[in-house]
Amino acid sequence: MVMIMVSCEFHTTFKNSYYRMKNHLALKKRNLFPVLLISFCLMAFSSCVSLLPTYNAQLAEEIVTANKAVDKFYLTMLEIKTDNDGRSFDKFAPQYINIEVELNALLNKNKVRPLNANSTRICEITLQLWVKYKQEHKTKNTLSDGLIQLNRKTFTDLFYAMQVAEKAKDMTSVTAP
Repeated sequence: MVMIMVSCEFHTTFKNSYYRMKNHLALKKRNLFPVLLISFCLMAFSSCVSLLPTYNAQLAEEIVTANKAVDKFYLTMLEIKTDNDGRSFDKFAPQYINIEVELNALLNKNKVRPLNANSTRICEITLQLWVKYKQEHKTKNTLSDGLIQLNRKTFTDLFYAMQVAEKAKDMTSVTAP
């Protein structure tokens, strides 16, 4: 009888230990899930996956060059008087064409870069407005000082947006120390 009691006691103790261990592991599993989730998120967001194209210094320089050309175009136009067909479209047609070629080149260079939808869209808007303002000048055959200043400001803002978009790509390519 003594042996059966020891055996029952051992079995009861073993059974209690087994269930305590099982419950302890179950608690650890529940506590482990948030830790694993947080760890996974940290690894996923700290990886070097970039959803932006790399910075292109040559393209950034071409944006500045096109900006200067447009700015010079409108500043030159402001210096010419409106009387005696001073601001007639024919006098500015070659410059319109040269700048449109530059804007088309910027647009095409942005289109071929992967993950570059924002910069491409800014270039599309810039080109569309350039063509629209050129057509208005061609139709009216002159531009007022106020319209020239407004057009100049519009393009200054668009080129600034292009420069910021390209600079942001340079900032993302810098690695942390």
